[in-house]
Amino acid sequence: GGASLSPCARAGRMALARVAPVALAAGRAAALSTSSPVARRPIAVAARRVDPSTNLVALVSRSSSPGKLRHAAVATDAAPTAPPAADTLTYVDTHCHLDLIFQKMTSEAKKGKKGDAAVVDFESWRHHLTKLEDPDSESYLGAQLEACLTVACSRRAMDAVRDILPKPGVFAAFGCHPLSAHEWDADMASAVESAVADENNAVVAVGECGLDYHYALKEIEADESLADDAAREARWEEVRKTQEDVFVAQMKMATRLGAPLVIHTREAEDDTLRLMREHLRKDARVHVHCFTSSASLARTLLGEYPNLCLGFTGVCTFKNGGDVREVVRSTPLDRILLETDGPYMAPAPHRGAVAHPGHVPHIAKTIAEVKGVRAEEVFAQCRANTRRTYGF
Repeated sequence: GGASLSPCARAGRMALARVAPVALAAGRAAALSTSSPVARRPIAVAARRVDPSTNLVALVSRSSSPGKLRHAAVATDAAPTAPPAADTLTYVDTHCHLDLIFQKMTSEAKKGKKGDAAVVDFESWRHHLTKLEDPDSESYLGAQLEACLTVACSRRAMDAVRDILPKPGVFAAFGCHPLSAHEWDADMASAVESAVADENNAVVAVGECGLDYHYALKEIEADESLADDAAREARWEEVRKTQEDVFVAQMKMATRLGAPLVIHTREAEDDTLRLMREHLRKDARVHVHCFTSSASLARTLLGEYPNLCLGFTGVCTFKNGGDVREVVRSTPLDRILLETDGPYMAPAPHRGAVAHPGHVPHIAKTIAEVKGVRAEEVFAQCRANTRRTYGF
């Protein structure tokens, strides 16, 4: 039956044959060495399910319990796999916001159009991308989208993403963004924790969470209801305290669950590092996403947290992205995750467009150029890094 499979499906079978024994052994070792309720789920043999209508490979695992499926085999220490043939390389967008991507694409498509024909949803977007990623197409960039992790970090986003999660190859992180920290309460905390702890869904991580002083300070400066510097300072202390408390709560939650943590930090390096040192295990699986902070912070994080990876977006392709490219240059390839943070910051040559997972190859190409390696090596290693960090 192999002759009737698509190139992506054949790659999935070959990759599975290579990685499954290692992944299963690593998963057993991880489960036996921790009391984490997530890590101690029944160890499962990974199986790839291909949806022929989308040519998208979804990773699921079949539990020893009859009729029970769960996403993401516990394989956090799985060894990198050898690159498949060049025309069957795959990639994962490890951080995007699919709900916002489809919303913005629909808005763009409706300009000058009327009716439902302009609505962009998962099926229409995936169908279009599949055609672009045909190895025989002039638009083919050397790899095919295998999966993506869509991030829901507000109440509204969690509601929207629940409708997308049944789609093949879609995984999620649930949490509370620092700019939404005012939404965090016992109900939201319970919703996030139950979603991540549920072995039957595709919510595999906590976040994005962290500290964002850039936009918080801008909002305070623009607030005309704050009469003077004293009022602005008082508001700032309140906002900062709220962000810190919500960040700490999610670090503790990820630790309890043994789940990966997605961190957002902007113009808050010292406080981010201080809180991580106080509340996060050194062996935590961490994705510091859309890394645009200093090279010094990158070195410190990579040195202190051996299971931490830095995510790089389209910013590394920008003309003014030289500082980020320097961080890419000094970051070991096995500590890098590919992400778009779509719909934001589409990479060159698509600047100004709606960023989406199909743009990842442009980011991978830039990383390869900066590090002086082949793009195939970046795709293969970053795919292994994703599996090690997120388990899929």
